[in-house]
Amino acid sequence: MSDPARPGRFRWYLAGVGTGAVAMGLQVVLFPWMLVGVLHETPSRVGLAQTAVLVPSLLLILLGGAISDNRHLGTYVRRLFLLYVLPCGVLLWAALSARLDYPLLMLFGVCYGTITAFVQPAREGLLPQVHSGNIQQSVAQSTFVQFAAQSVGIVAAGQFDRIGLPLLLLFQMAMFVIAGNLFRRAQPAHEGLQTGRRREPLGVASGFATVWRLPGLRALMAVVSITGFFGFGAYLVAIPLMVREIYHGGAGLFSAVQLCFTLGVLSANLLFMRRGSSLGRPGRALIASLFGRGIVLALLALHLPLWALFPGVVVWGMFSGMAITLGRVLTHTQAPDSHRSRVVSIYQLAFFGTAPLGAWLTGQMIAGFGVLPALAALGVCTLIASALATLTPVWRAGSERRSAPP
Repeated sequence: MSDPARPGRFRWYLAGVGTGAVAMGLQVVLFPWMLVGVLHETPSRVGLAQTAVLVPSLLLILLGGAISDNRHLGTYVRRLFLLYVLPCGVLLWAALSARLDYPLLMLFGVCYGTITAFVQPAREGLLPQVHSGNIQQSVAQSTFVQFAAQSVGIVAAGQFDRIGLPLLLLFQMAMFVIAGNLFRRAQPAHEGLQTGRRREPLGVASGFATVWRLPGLRALMAVVSITGFFGFGAYLVAIPLMVREIYHGGAGLFSAVQLCFTLGVLSANLLFMRRGSSLGRPGRALIASLFGRGIVLALLALHLPLWALFPGVVVWGMFSGMAITLGRVLTHTQAPDSHRSRVVSIYQLAFFGTAPLGAWLTGQMIAGFGVLPALAALGVCTLIASALATLTPVWRAGSERRSAPP
C-alpha cells in the first residue's frame, strides 16, 4: 500500500524505473544488432538467440514472483539490478578482446533473461507499496517513464557505428548500478517487510490457484498469452530482419524504427494519464488495441515506403502501449494484495512466456517464406485472436479494485 506521508518514495521509484529503462533500451537495440549487423547471423539463428533471452522468463518468473512476495523489495530489487553488471561485463570483455561470437551471445542472453525473470515481478510488486494517488494513474506514469527512458537508450544505441560497442556497454552497466540504488531509496530498510519478520512459505501454486478462481484474471492471462505469442515474434525477430533485408538499413535505421515504436507507446500513455481513470471498460479497450495491432502488422507486410514505415510503427507502438498499460491495470486491480507479486508474475509469464516460441517460430517462418509473408501471417493471427477475445470475460472487465482473495 502507498504511504501518503512519503510521496517522495514514488518519485524515487519512477527514477529507478527510468534509469533501468535506459539500460534496457540499449539492450533492445544492441543485442539483436550484434546478431544481425555484427555477426550477420541467419534468421533462424537470430530467432534462436532471442529465444535464449526469453526462455528463463518461461521457466523462472513464477519462482521470481513467489520470492518477491517474501522480500524487502527495496533491497532485493537493488541486488538484482547489480547482478546485470556481470553478464554485461563479460560482453564488454569479449568486445574489447575481439572474442564476440554466437555462443557467447547465447550465454549472455540466458544470463540476462534469468535476471530479468526475477526483476520484473519484484519491480511490479514494489509499485503498489510506494505509489501515490490512483493506482491506474500510477501504472500509466511508470509505463510512460519506462518507455520515455527506454527511448533514450535506443537513441544512444543508434550511435553504435559511431562510438562503438564497448562505450555503450560501459554506459549500460552504469545505468544498472544507478537504478538499483534508486530503487533502494524508494523503499529504505526500515519500510516494507522488516528483517526478522516471519515470512510466508513460497507458494507458486497458490498464485495459479488465485488466478484460476477469478474468471477475469484467468481470461486475461489467456488473451495476453495468445497475442504476446504473435506480437513478440514480430517485434523481436521480424523487425530487425525487415530493416536489414527489405529496407537495407543499418543500426541507425533500426534504432529509428525502435524509437518510433517507443514514441507510440509514450503517446498512448500520455492519453491514458489524462483520461485513463475514466475508462469504465478497460477490457474492451485492451481488446480493441490488440485488434489495431493486427491491422498494423498486416499493413507492414505490404512493404510500405520508408516515409510511411515510421508513422506505421508509431501507430503500432500506440496500440501496444495501450495493451501494456491496460493489461497491467487489470492485473493490479483484480489481484489480491496477499498474492500480488505472484499474480503479476503469472501475468508476465503469459505476456513474455509465449514469446520464446513465438520468436523461434517467426524465425522459421521468415527462413521459409520471407519477412513480409511472415508479418502478414502474424497480423492475421492477431486479428483472429482479438476477435475471439470478445467472447471472454475480458470484454466485460471493469476497473473495480480487489483487495482480498475470495
